[in-house]
Amino acid sequence: MDSSRRFFVLMASFAPYVMIAAVLGLLLLALVKHWIGVGAAVLAIGAAIATQLPVYVASGTPGTGQALTIMQSNIYFGEGDAAAVVREVMANDVDILTIDELTPDSVQRLDAAGIAVLLPHRYVEADIGAEGTGIYSRYPLSDQVNHDGFILNQVSARATLPTGEAVTVFAFHPVPPFPSGPQPWSGEMERIRDILDAVPDSTEHVVVGADFNATQDHSLYRKLLDTGIEDSADQVGVGMLRTYPSDKSFPPIIGIDHILLGGAHADELRTVHIDGTDHMAVIADIRLR
Repeated sequence: MDSSRRFFVLMASFAPYVMIAAVLGLLLLALVKHWIGVGAAVLAIGAAIATQLPVYVASGTPGTGQALTIMQSNIYFGEGDAAAVVREVMANDVDILTIDELTPDSVQRLDAAGIAVLLPHRYVEADIGAEGTGIYSRYPLSDQVNHDGFILNQVSARATLPTGEAVTVFAFHPVPPFPSGPQPWSGEMERIRDILDAVPDSTEHVVVGADFNATQDHSLYRKLLDTGIEDSADQVGVGMLRTYPSDKSFPPIIGIDHILLGGAHADELRTVHIDGTDHMAVIADIRLR
């Protein structure tokens, strides 16, 4: 049971590539005139088109309110180049940074690189290894929470803009489904869904920056969107934004880092490389609704 679940979680991570293989299978089956196999391959390709095509079509209602730039970065056990993070914050005029795998040492290096000049407000729960998580903001933060029931730190805070509007910011990082197995990860994804589902209806604007260790093809990830939160990648229509791994000789192959939005719409979404990390950082230019 455990191994089969692990297999399906793995296959979901690479679903677009598995679906591409169906096209190759169709060609091979047609060559050998295996018509039953051809029919099955056609059905598989049809299912692939039905599930994958929508993520390449922009969706949602554009925002016309306050413009903000959001950045999400996993800095690999705190070893990511702090100066590079700060350079990207400056170059992209970032307003809110969510950051995973934040260690006490990396907090000091970010400070030495000048993060406080650009983003003077913070709520960080730094820790050893992968446990630390934080939020840096151009605007004051209040209602800071370190959510219970997780192995790694999951934090949230409320950013108050000069207009008086407030944005509830979540920085999430559930444990990965590998190599220990998918049960802790699935339990934490369900807990994150409960947290998002409990956001009061009166909360107009929500930003979630996270390494979910999940792609758009994982059902537990899609269930997060049942709460009314929208995937910025879906809003822009970029499909899978590939973010991992970023430290190999080949480009990233799966998208597990995400920016989700409530009461806001992304106008642009992009990735940037941070030296010393194994994840691309994600940057979204958004407007509040």
